[in-house]
Amino acid sequence: MERLIGKKAPWFSMEALAADGEHFTRVSLSDYEGKWLVLFFYPMDFTFVCPTELTAFSDSRERFAQAGAELLCVSTDSVYTHLAWQRNGLGKLGYPMGADQTLKVCDSYGVLLEEEGVALRGLFLIDPEQKVRYSVIHDNNIGRNPDEVLRVLAALQTGGLCAAGWQAGEETLHPQIPEQLPAVGAAKDVPVQIYTMPTCSYCRSVKEFLRDAGVAYQEFNLEHDKAGQAFMKDRGYTGLPVTVIGGEEIVGYDMPRIKAALGLG
Repeated sequence: MERLIGKKAPWFSMEALAADGEHFTRVSLSDYEGKWLVLFFYPMDFTFVCPTELTAFSDSRERFAQAGAELLCVSTDSVYTHLAWQRNGLGKLGYPMGADQTLKVCDSYGVLLEEEGVALRGLFLIDPEQKVRYSVIHDNNIGRNPDEVLRVLAALQTGGLCAAGWQAGEETLHPQIPEQLPAVGAAKDVPVQIYTMPTCSYCRSVKEFLRDAGVAYQEFNLEHDKAGQAFMKDRGYTGLPVTVIGGEEIVGYDMPRIKAALGLG
């Protein structure tokens, strides 16, 4: 199977039972643009392992919402079977259940068991730019743990290097830049601050660029930092990130201006 990590997520559009558990709708990849998506496949309705993990994700949906992530589960059952299951034993989940009756979505994500016409337990984290950042596919006898998915999601959202067993709130790894490889051009002499949110993919991209260029910066996490929140409010900024380079305030993902301000253009 062709790798998906780092690539644009395969397009999908399919019928679904809506999050309210009462109405039918359609879901497509474009519905989740600008958000993190937890897309997970399971083999079929009215089985044994599946309800344990579907309800576990349901119980954790507020934590996923706080992390800026949407949930979408998919099987090859029809929306009518999804509805019957929720009304007869499963209960309402609070997130949509996709119905991939054509098998095309399962196939494009590499989880289709062709001989059975059902999906393996595949799970994919898709970032706000709709790139696949994480995937795991395993045997259908084993259910998944939402806590581990939340841990990986939090790690991806740091934009940094996370050690084995890393937990949300812990420091990421900060490799030392070798002394024989100083920052390029004027960048090393320019004070840099960056105002970010954990769920912002543009923020992560700018930070990665600064690190790769050897540029030290001070980060203000707008989720918690009061001074950073006041800065944004006073100036009326809504775009992210805001990168301040030597007094120049650059709003949004404007890499040409950032490079020029650092003398790296």
